[in-house]
This record gives sequence, C-alpha cells and structure tokens, in this order.
Amino acid sequence: MAPIIWAVVGFLFILSEFLVPEFVIFFFGVGALLMSLLTALAPPVAGSVPLQILIWLGLSAATLFGLRRYLANWFKGRKFDDDDQTEYVGKSARVTDAITPDKPGRISFRGTTWVAETFDERFERGQKVEILRREGMHFIVTESILGLASSTRDESDDDEL
Repeated sequence: MAPIIWAVVGFLFILSEFLVPEFVIFFFGVGALLMSLLTALAPPVAGSVPLQILIWLGLSAATLFGLRRYLANWFKGRKFDDDDQTEYVGKSARVTDAITPDKPGRISFRGTTWVAETFDERFERGQKVEILRREGMHFIVTESILGLASSTRDESDDDEL
C-alpha cells in the first residue's frame, strides 16, 4: 500500500479515539503512521501488503504495550468529585434575590451567584444565610446562626451589597 494510505488510516484511527476513549485505538493509528513512514523509506516493504500488515500490527502492539502507561497520564481527564460537600457546607453566603419556600432565589457565594432554595424560611436581599448542602447546581440554605456559619470576605461577598 502507498504511504499516503497508511497515513490516512493512521489519522482515522487517532481521530476514532475520541469516539472510544479507552486509549488503545490511538496506538493503532501511531502504528499506521510509522508504517507510512516505513513504506516511504523502505521500497522492499512497500511491495508486500501482507508484510506491511504484519509490521503494522507489530508496531501497533509495541507502541501500545511500550508507551501506553507513560502517555495515559497525559491524556487522562480529572474526575470531578461531586460527593465532597465539605468545601461549602456550613459556609455563609449573602442573598441577592429573595428566597421563599415556594420560589428559589439567588445567593452570592465565592464571587458568583447561585440558585438557592429553602425548606420553610423566607430570606430577603442582603440577608446572610448558611449553606446546608448542594443539590446539582443549586444550594439548600437556612438561617445563618451567629458563630456557626464560617464567613470570609470572598465567600459571602459583603462588599457587594
């Protein structure tokens, strides 16, 4: 096969890694790109398709088993730990839009505003509240009890109101 065919096959394998992110198909693409280079530089290899396929499989296996453990850390995404609520539970925030049991409002916390709900309390704009927990992209809040809600300037945004 021509070197250009191996190059196209290699790029297709590498692109298909985005569809099946197991970080295996990538190495078959690398093997095909190396095969493209080899067929361009070594004419005797270019004449035998079965030999090319055997060499490609060997190159792919060698790169897979030899490089995967080193390269996997570069391509690994970070996992978001949604269960760690310690960074905001018990912290205080400032109400920016009124919150009632019937209607969610908004709070200011760490420099941004968040949707906030309450069970049976009413909070007006400017009131300080304590975060009980996070549910998805919103917070459940309660009345801030003096001394229990930890407060820092960047969390409650006192200077905004």
